[in-house]
Amino acid sequence: MTKRRAINPAALPAVGQPLSGGFFAGRIFFDGAEHAVIDAGREFETAAQWWEQPGPRVNVRGALSFHDGLENTRAMAEAGSAIARKVLGMTIRGQRGWHLPSIEQLQVMRANLLQLPDWDRYYSALRAGGPTQAFTHMDYWSSTQNSAGSSWCLHMLPWCTPTTNWASKCKGIRPVRTLVISQETFVHEPSTDAAVASADLRGLANQQAVATVLERFVNEDAGKFYGRTEALVAELAELAGGRA
Repeated sequence: MTKRRAINPAALPAVGQPLSGGFFAGRIFFDGAEHAVIDAGREFETAAQWWEQPGPRVNVRGALSFHDGLENTRAMAEAGSAIARKVLGMTIRGQRGWHLPSIEQLQVMRANLLQLPDWDRYYSALRAGGPTQAFTHMDYWSSTQNSAGSSWCLHMLPWCTPTTNWASKCKGIRPVRTLVISQETFVHEPSTDAAVASADLRGLANQQAVATVLERFVNEDAGKFYGRTEALVAELAELAGGRA
């Protein structure tokens, strides 16, 4: 797994808002971590062949990931893809690390961005008019190869499914980049029964005080527990000790 920059989940904006040189498109999980997908936007969209070299149909064995577009694009570039080399060399709004999206990264963009007025689909050969960040091609290449000589592509329609096409066809290219979403701020250490075993809660008698404590840890509507078990036990132990 290639080391990549991480972002605190609390720093993620709403979908469609600026983030790290582009616009936040949503979250995707791969290589054991969640990633933020960042769309470069309409200004840096282009059209190209996935593979423009003459000769037999190419088989890029390193470009088979459905999720990791950066690794796919690097494999394409090493095999000789001109568009892959171009996108990898881009500096957009001061940021590098751009690549062709994987098919699942394209799916995230389609599912999330097409709901926003600025990204709503608008087809124009001249790329004139329409929403600010509109997808201006009928369909887009992913970096995910399907088989030798063909790759997955995606129509930017809210109901579409991925299709395959010969890599020599010209389609839309929408550069993206990703940031790892840090796990440290929301993954708790494995819970144990140590705190519960060491606390004597038999003295709990003040029902209103207990309810007040529990309200801070349990969402009554959702039925979900928030916080750390040992913190809850510590507060209840205080009540049991007669300090409520």
